[in-house]
Amino acid sequence: MNISKISRSIVVGLFIIMIIFFSVINIKVINSGVEVTNSVTSNIAKLCYVIILITLVLIYMYIKEKLYRLKVKKKVALIYRYIYIVFVLIATSITVAYSDIKILSRSMLCVYILISVLTGLVVKRIIFNVSKSDMLSVFGMFANTMLINVIHDKTIMLHSMLLELFTLLTIYIFQKLIDELKQRGIKNNKYLNLSIVLGLSVAFSILFGVNQYVWIVLGIVLFFLTSNLDRTSFVLSQKTMDKHKKEGILKVDKINISKLLISLIVILITSFVTYQIMIRIVNILPSSSIVESITYFRVVQNYQLEFASLKMYTENFVSFSKTYYMILFIYILLLEILAICLHRRYDTKSTVIKFIFMGIFLLMVMTNKNIYYYQPLFSTMLMLIAIVNTTNIYYNREERIKLLVAQGR
Repeated sequence: MNISKISRSIVVGLFIIMIIFFSVINIKVINSGVEVTNSVTSNIAKLCYVIILITLVLIYMYIKEKLYRLKVKKKVALIYRYIYIVFVLIATSITVAYSDIKILSRSMLCVYILISVLTGLVVKRIIFNVSKSDMLSVFGMFANTMLINVIHDKTIMLHSMLLELFTLLTIYIFQKLIDELKQRGIKNNKYLNLSIVLGLSVAFSILFGVNQYVWIVLGIVLFFLTSNLDRTSFVLSQKTMDKHKKEGILKVDKINISKLLISLIVILITSFVTYQIMIRIVNILPSSSIVESITYFRVVQNYQLEFASLKMYTENFVSFSKTYYMILFIYILLLEILAICLHRRYDTKSTVIKFIFMGIFLLMVMTNKNIYYYQPLFSTMLMLIAIVNTTNIYYNREERIKLLVAQGR
């Protein structure tokens, strides 16, 4: 077993321990009968959620199949499908925000809908990138948009939505970067362009609440998680080579270097410069609730992880929807056990999502930040992990061929 496989196994093992801990705390919260925070969904609402979600996905698959049978051109069919998707996303966003419409201005409501739609589309791309399943990606997209809003403070709601959007966008761009780096021998600069965009996304995610150490540690860990990535070379000029010969230095035609290393350097520089520019912009803006909210995440007095704090944060988190999270925890654990029994390989992309989830949660606890800002992001990431784990079961261990084949994006 090589170092990348060992590293992935360690990350997944730590993630399983965390989910088991969450499950134990969840069971205690359920048995206690005490609401740490207000429960946001009744059993009837949860049942309606499942029925509506399945119905919307089935309608989408029917439309897709109907267009295929009518032999509609692929591009035209894609437009029709996305019209349906955007319509559903807008409708569900308005429905979820219904309880807050009275306190939301029209402009605020439009921003809420726009961010919800964009987040839903990013979720779809993340799932499709791993699973290549149109049905699962649409299911995850609708499931995310239909999640009940537990935040009623306008500032926290907007901030948490932006935090979720840019963190998920960072995950998706990272997936595209890994795909590019896995194509060995490609002579283009696409990976550099992706690195710049990824650096911008990382900067925005840090601005809205993701601790910078999550991305720094991830950058270091990537050298152990990844394998067989492309390399590039720098050809020395003839003048330089002649100089080396005169100095008696061993002749070197070219220098090989990892594209991952170059990408991480570009990401670091881009994110640092972008973040510093945005902070200066925030500092000159007039005082407002959103400016104060951004400033809140910049103040970190110390980093301290205590079991009591971890337990309290976990109780607060699972109490948002105890039954929903308990189902997710059990499902994730069952799939992890099944993956071990079937000897499924842990891929880089799914392992990174698990690492980011653990990193953000632990650093939130260590810096004592308000969990309300992170709850939508954690809910979405758990759902992503559950779906990605499901797709991993469809891998044929011997042939490494996915049985779940894409019918189109």
